[in-house]
Amino acid sequence: MIKKITYYIVLLTFLVSGVLKAQVFPVNVTPQVIPPYSLKLSEYSTSVSDKLILNLLLTDITEANRQVRLKLYIENNAGLSIQSNDVVIGATPIFLDGGVPLRIGTIDLQPYFALQNLVGITPQQYSRPLQEGLYGFCFEVYDALSGRQISRKSCARVYLALANPPILITPERNEMVVMKNPQNIFFNWSPGTPAGTRVEYEFTLKELWDTQIDPQAAFLSSPPLFQTTTSNNSLLYGPGETQLLPNKMYGWRVKAIATDGINETSVFKNNGYSEIYHFIYSDVCKEPEFVLAEARNPTSEKILWQGVDHDNFKVQYRKKDAESIIWFDVQTVNQYTHIYNLEPGTTYQFRVGGECIANGGYTYSQIYEFTTILSTRETATYNCGITPEIVITNQEPIETMVVNDVFTAGDFPVTVKEVISGNTTVSNNPLDDVQQGTGLYSGWGYIVVPYLEDTKLKVSFNGIGINTDYQLISGIVVTDYDENWGGVVDIGNTIDALLSLADAILQALNLDISSDTKDQIDQIINSIVDQIDEESLPNEIKEDIKNAATDMQEASDSYSQAQEVYENENSTDEEKEDAKQEMEAAESDFKEAQDKLDDANREAEKFKKDVADLLKKAIYEIYREGKDRESTYQNDYQKELSKFNYGEEPADQDSVVAFEGGFVDTEYTELDSAFVTLERDFSSYLFSRMLNGGDETLLNNFIDISKKIGFVYIDIVKKGREENKEENAIVDELIEALKQSFLEILLQSNFAE
Repeated sequence: MIKKITYYIVLLTFLVSGVLKAQVFPVNVTPQVIPPYSLKLSEYSTSVSDKLILNLLLTDITEANRQVRLKLYIENNAGLSIQSNDVVIGATPIFLDGGVPLRIGTIDLQPYFALQNLVGITPQQYSRPLQEGLYGFCFEVYDALSGRQISRKSCARVYLALANPPILITPERNEMVVMKNPQNIFFNWSPGTPAGTRVEYEFTLKELWDTQIDPQAAFLSSPPLFQTTTSNNSLLYGPGETQLLPNKMYGWRVKAIATDGINETSVFKNNGYSEIYHFIYSDVCKEPEFVLAEARNPTSEKILWQGVDHDNFKVQYRKKDAESIIWFDVQTVNQYTHIYNLEPGTTYQFRVGGECIANGGYTYSQIYEFTTILSTRETATYNCGITPEIVITNQEPIETMVVNDVFTAGDFPVTVKEVISGNTTVSNNPLDDVQQGTGLYSGWGYIVVPYLEDTKLKVSFNGIGINTDYQLISGIVVTDYDENWGGVVDIGNTIDALLSLADAILQALNLDISSDTKDQIDQIINSIVDQIDEESLPNEIKEDIKNAATDMQEASDSYSQAQEVYENENSTDEEKEDAKQEMEAAESDFKEAQDKLDDANREAEKFKKDVADLLKKAIYEIYREGKDRESTYQNDYQKELSKFNYGEEPADQDSVVAFEGGFVDTEYTELDSAFVTLERDFSSYLFSRMLNGGDETLLNNFIDISKKIGFVYIDIVKKGREENKEENAIVDELIEALKQSFLEILLQSNFAE
């Protein structure tokens, strides 16, 4: 028994000793894969630049000139197992000296990646890229004479994945690019560069002769018109390139080429080719003009513009300097739109496109900018963000600029009211620390916005450059709206542009009224609905929205906290089970809160529609009432007017009151009341006719001015609903408010300085 135990102990000691001795290898091997990581094995067998490096070290310093050979393994988690043959054809003999590290580069390792020296892979697999995933590039070292393994199997593990090819941005697919003189087309795409990769882009532009087939097929069958390589993700096709022909279709594509400085590496899907986009180089469809941004709260922006024979519009916007530079779209048939869900205090880029014919593509303006405000304000903030055009050939600066000079910034002519020349470093105050004669100018002026009834907006400029053609060539012009300055034309001038009462009452009867008045009201009344923000909603709906949003956030937080416990390796089974139940409960609470939010949003939309319907009825009722009296209005007005004593200023100032540019004896006070009532009713009718004419900007202007003088129609509807008033009663209140606001606006128009 003792002999048997002794035998087992000796045998166990021998086995353990043998295992320990077997784990000590005289050679250390360290592989390293160099990015960009290619998924094609053939590229490792042909590349002359380092894609894979192998470091060998013989630890026995007493040995010298020991010949070894290598064995390569390529493995992944999906079961792929490729290895080199024991005898590698074309491999360079390797000799190691003790204590001296040896570095083996890609050129010496090329034979190990040759198809003839690999097992576990077919020629078809070898010619294609490897599947994406985690791979190990492993090596073992063997003694060349004895064939004994003298190193551990050592691996370099990398994740091999193909990057997306470039995404084309502008011009977008089927865009109408406006023809300019000189030629100036800006192409832009997203880079999509893998880490550690040097990428160049091959840009190709082709004219598509056959417009009856798919543009992508036409592109592939057409010869290149222009081709170049650039390291940037944008290209300016300017006057130095081949001139494009008007109203012709052109296609463009970009190929991403990843290089290590010498060789091209296969790291992109579709061999690096982007999609194919096409555009029309048009001289018939102009871009929208006079683009302007108006901020009313921190999370939304109103974009306004003036179309040029356009049927539809599309506003594209994106966050400036963000990782993603893809456009977001908002489509509309109006010459304004709202962008919602923005981030406060953030700068965005935007452009406005117009479509001249159905499905004919959009022609876009240049790119503008706006910055959302940080806090809610009672008045609007206008933001032009006018930057110079991408290319203006005349770069010669003007020698001097003086007050009342006019230069163009984008679409807007800027009239200068104060100016100084300054240096290239301009302080926040354009009047501080300036140097003369440097060609840069600071100051302020104003622009005239046609679609806001020629409203004047104050703008400021800080260190801008102006060329001899009086064009903005550097810097930026922004609005500097101050409600206490005269930056926006006063209410009198605005309404004078809208309607001069003395002329309108005598002449407006000659205007034609379209037979589809109801349809016109339906069209323009939507602009009122656009102005109903969350703050204008009834308190009950606002509270429901707020509570539902809070419940959703709390449920989301609860889910995240429970998920952390559930996924924590140190959590017990009991803790994980409790966390799982909490996650399920939080998910249920989230869905319930989301349903409540959906219900509240539906109530909000119902309220907005209610406001729109009631306003439609009120405006149309004013129009219908006036239409019935249209034939008698002029005679009644002239009859009342004849009762007043117009003419030169009377000697007795105490007996008269000024009215409509003349003087009225106070003895006609009772008639004055009748006159004002007639004037109110008649002017209301004239306003309703003009508002029914389809000019939504006019209606928006009227609503804004009504708010300033205390008439908020949305509040009338909200209060009426809260007091459970009948619909007809609310409509009657709206009619009275509309008529009174019409008269108040006209009186301010006629008597304001």
